[in-house]
Amino acid sequence: MFSQPEILYVFDVWNQSGNHSERHTHDFFEISFLLEGEAQYWFQDQWQTIRGGDVLLFNPKIVHAEQQQATTYSHQLHIGIQQFQLPDLPPNVFPTDTPHVLLRENQLQIFNKAWLLMKEFNDQPTGFKSMGQALVTELLIFLLRSIQANQQLEEAQQPLLKNERLARVVTSVQSYIEHNFEKDISLESLANAHFVSPTYLSKSFKEQLGISPITYLIQVRLTHAFHLLKEQSGSVKDIAQAVGYDDAYHFSKSFKKTYGIAPSKVKKDARERTRGRDKSV
Repeated sequence: MFSQPEILYVFDVWNQSGNHSERHTHDFFEISFLLEGEAQYWFQDQWQTIRGGDVLLFNPKIVHAEQQQATTYSHQLHIGIQQFQLPDLPPNVFPTDTPHVLLRENQLQIFNKAWLLMKEFNDQPTGFKSMGQALVTELLIFLLRSIQANQQLEEAQQPLLKNERLARVVTSVQSYIEHNFEKDISLESLANAHFVSPTYLSKSFKEQLGISPITYLIQVRLTHAFHLLKEQSGSVKDIAQAVGYDDAYHFSKSFKKTYGIAPSKVKKDARERTRGRDKSV
């Protein structure tokens, strides 16, 4: 089924107002992730608005195009894939009647894999192509499971409810934070990228996850900082900046409040453990 899918490309694209592509088709399968912002896509004989958290699956020979409206932007990930075949389907084809697939299940897993795949191909560390193939295989499996779950819900005549749409936005924001925590992020920037008001996003995020988006951001940053303090040789200030804090004092205060120990003490204890292991060798 998905033993060795061939990756033709992984494009990390930022589109600004006025960007567009002509109507075209592919001989292979393409996945397009809307990571941030919004874009207009042509498929099924009409223009449709696609927003952050949405996924498009273009089977071979499906006519599509895109354009960026005035005052809008989009951050997208495009993945070209071939050399796979599902049961009872032609090669490189997914069982969907429309490119726009609503992820009612597995959205967080799918977008996490997309962000990881993008990082692998942007940074190109050792073995990135092999890692990319593994991530694409997981993506295809999660997408197939999501489509199958959608079909089951449709057969049971369960419509997409308002709270499901809301959950998709919250999950998209959650995935964005987990993979971009080192950036300058505010409640306003998260809300603007997902076309909801800051108040609405904060309320919805808290209803679904029990905490606000900014509290979640702080948790993610501090979790990564704890790992870096134990594993890396940089200063507390360097590590603070690496996880998104401009002010090392503010970072230290938040860290101690969360973990009950100063970041400098975590780093000192890690150094002493390393020296102890070296002496015992």
